[in-house]
Amino acid sequence: MSELSLHQANTIIEAVLQSARNQDMPPLAVAVLDTGARLKALQREDGVSFLRVDIAQAKAWGALAMACDSAQLAERYLQNTQQQGFIDALNAMTGGRIIPLPGGVLVRGENGEILAAVGAAGGPSEQDEACVRAAIELAGFRC
Repeated sequence: MSELSLHQANTIIEAVLQSARNQDMPPLAVAVLDTGARLKALQREDGVSFLRVDIAQAKAWGALAMACDSAQLAERYLQNTQQQGFIDALNAMTGGRIIPLPGGVLVRGENGEILAAVGAAGGPSEQDEACVRAAIELAGFRC
């Protein structure tokens, strides 16, 4: 399998949103990007601020761009000033498209190949990520 189908992307989004509702999280925006960082599917819950859509996409976009989950980018950012400078430079180079916060997770196939990335925004970043990870695994993929 080389990429996620629209049905699979929507299944993951539905599972993210269900997980968030089960935890009484605030409304979320959830985006799935294909391996070329193009929007595959997006859902924005009622009541979520308009900027959350861009944040969700930026989390997923950064994960794809750097081939690691956005939580790893957040960890790198906190390591030292050199890493902060690197992430800031990446952000400047990409017009602000990378947000180094948890919530952007790579979707991997059986052999570890990257199929897509999912980003969620609206709740605390760690909870956003936990919902995304659970949804990816529930849909039968690896993180």
